[in-house]
Amino acid sequence: MAYFSSILEIKELFKTEASARGLKGVLGIAPFRGVYEALLPIQQRLLGELAGERLDRLMEEGSVICLAYAFPEYVIDSIAVETGDGFDMEKWNVYAQEYDRLNSALDATAERIAEAVWGFAIPATPEVEVEIRKSEDYYPIAVSHRVAAEQSGIGWRGRNELIVNPTHSCAIRLASVITELPLERTPPLEGGCRDCRDCLNACPILANREKFDNYRDHCLGYMESLGLGRKVCGKCVKACVKSSIFHHDR
Repeated sequence: MAYFSSILEIKELFKTEASARGLKGVLGIAPFRGVYEALLPIQQRLLGELAGERLDRLMEEGSVICLAYAFPEYVIDSIAVETGDGFDMEKWNVYAQEYDRLNSALDATAERIAEAVWGFAIPATPEVEVEIRKSEDYYPIAVSHRVAAEQSGIGWRGRNELIVNPTHSCAIRLASVITELPLERTPPLEGGCRDCRDCLNACPILANREKFDNYRDHCLGYMESLGLGRKVCGKCVKACVKSSIFHHDR
């Protein structure tokens, strides 16, 4: 196994891994300290446990490599397709299935890159058997990839709280790799959603979130009610992809 220490080598490996899976994506690199300090305290403790004795060295000059794979356009088109009396749930399940495929692809790619940079991978979704009843249940078991994605220039935080990439909108899944190597950073993006509110218009929960104590719990409840193969929805993702800002060849 070859070991890499430059961003160009890492990007080339990522490109190879993505191509082998027929996927498109983007990679960014942020300072470990910046990501760590932006996490919730409970997530800082989890990341500290994962880092172990390496934590002090990581805080000095370590890096977080954030990986994003994009959902193909046909998958986004399968979300919330209306029929005469509701939605085509079989089509909608295509999105749920691709969600799992992207997670698996990210996990494999992250492990490959982690090996190449003497680091360790943080999977797309934590492999912990915990029943998620409310959004706060995620906090003790998951390090936020969104923080790493913001700080590494993958994208900005959209109005739906997902990471919005200039090419793939918020139709992406994320994973991360931690390494002690002081890799070249990719700076955060300047920009944003401007006056676009398409994601809010697609979802009454998002549009009225100020009326809820925690709108994320209502999102979880709605996703569970759909009965898809995964607890997902994607209405706001589809709206973002189809917006005038991002409606181009992905």
